[in-house]
Amino acid sequence: MLKTYIIFCEDSVSEPVYFKYFETKKIKVNLVPNQKSSMHNVLKAVAHCRAQGMIDENEGDDWSLTEDANVWCVFDRDKNSNGADNESGNIEFDEAIAHAKRRGIKVAWSNDSFELWVLLHFEEVQITDENVCHRLSYYDRLTEVFRNIDNPGDKLERARVHETFNYKSSLKSENNFRYVVRPKMIPNTEDAIARAKLLEEQFNNEKLRSHERCPLTLIHHLLEDILTNH
Repeated sequence: MLKTYIIFCEDSVSEPVYFKYFETKKIKVNLVPNQKSSMHNVLKAVAHCRAQGMIDENEGDDWSLTEDANVWCVFDRDKNSNGADNESGNIEFDEAIAHAKRRGIKVAWSNDSFELWVLLHFEEVQITDENVCHRLSYYDRLTEVFRNIDNPGDKLERARVHETFNYKSSLKSENNFRYVVRPKMIPNTEDAIARAKLLEEQFNNEKLRSHERCPLTLIHHLLEDILTNH
């Protein structure tokens, strides 16, 4: 009888570990990890909903989720490592979002990656800075954030004494994300939501396709929905 969120996550560590934190006695958060990006993610969600009888069928290909279904897809744009856009990737990203919307599946996407949402817990991001449209820039900034964070705790202190310390290789493991990164994020949740909203507002008056809206993350839509039902 609990309100249940079914969240299809692109990765198998950061997103599932993060969202599971918000499960309470009032709400259930069911994570489906490692569902890949964009259209793959959405189609996995569609298949699950069909298998679980969560679809209202109409004539032909006209169908949508049942009214009580609460299904979200979480995925990133993930540009090529050199920062160049791939046109087929752009089309797939946009079409995945449109397809989910037509079927009643909600999407909390990030462009370029989930690490943008992590970074917003610690600092603002300016859309005028061309360097913040790729996940590598988020890794660099998060490395500096966690290298200089106050009251690091034992796990972070042990990790950052190494010369090779960086966010991607040192803190993205399940154990370190759960016990190092997430505890530093949670107290700043309201700040992250406010900063994400500010980014979104700056794109609202622009006639841009989803893949062109960068840097941007819509994770706050999902999180605010969850927090409303706490």
